[in-house]
Amino acid sequence: MNRTDCLADVLTENAPLVVALSGGTDSMVLLAAAGDVGVRVAAVAVDTGMNPAGELARARALAMRIGVPFAMLHVDMLDFEEVRTNGPLRCYICKRTMMEAILRWAEEHGYRAVADGTNADDDPSSRPGMRALGELGVLSPFARCRMGKGGISRLASDLGIEAIPSSSCMATRVVEHTPLTPDRIERVRKAEALLREDVAGRLRVRDVDGHAVIEAEPSGHPAIRRKMEEIEALGFASVRLADAGGER
Repeated sequence: MNRTDCLADVLTENAPLVVALSGGTDSMVLLAAAGDVGVRVAAVAVDTGMNPAGELARARALAMRIGVPFAMLHVDMLDFEEVRTNGPLRCYICKRTMMEAILRWAEEHGYRAVADGTNADDDPSSRPGMRALGELGVLSPFARCRMGKGGISRLASDLGIEAIPSSSCMATRVVEHTPLTPDRIERVRKAEALLREDVAGRLRVRDVDGHAVIEAEPSGHPAIRRKMEEIEALGFASVRLADAGGER
């Protein structure tokens, strides 16, 4: 059985289901695939206060385009001390809290399962939140069908889904144990949104003790240099460039 057929089978066997829709490429492709298969599906996004700019709007727009039920849940992750203090369990607690909220919504609305966009290339050692998925019984169809980033990219093209540069929540931009505040998160979010106007591909603005460290491919550096004063004006002590780093 090829991986696309496997995906269709997993979605069909677990319907009706909810897709945890972040607004990133993987979860958007998963939702589109469920719609293409024809199963009963809903999309649920969670506004945590730490979402990258534009992701929630993309999530809503895709659900409307496909014509599936959509819900936006609101959970302020800074209400949780381990998240607010940016400790080592932050990612796990955040993921578990989000998925618990989506699972409750699914149960209340008559859906059998919750699925997310985790894929076969995702490394549990660098994604502590993946442990919460297993504990809660969240389905990861791409991972189950051994479909990685390449397969998802091809499926995105087939389904007419725009590939979005890899992203992650704003908390990953702040050095561990540096407290997270609404102002710090919003400053990073605004910086990335400002740069994204001119910079394609991977982009991260790290907050390192109040200084902005911008990670991007060298091809994006000229555009970034033109906006460094604007970035500093958002409230950073200084701004410097670095080559693109890892996947967080």
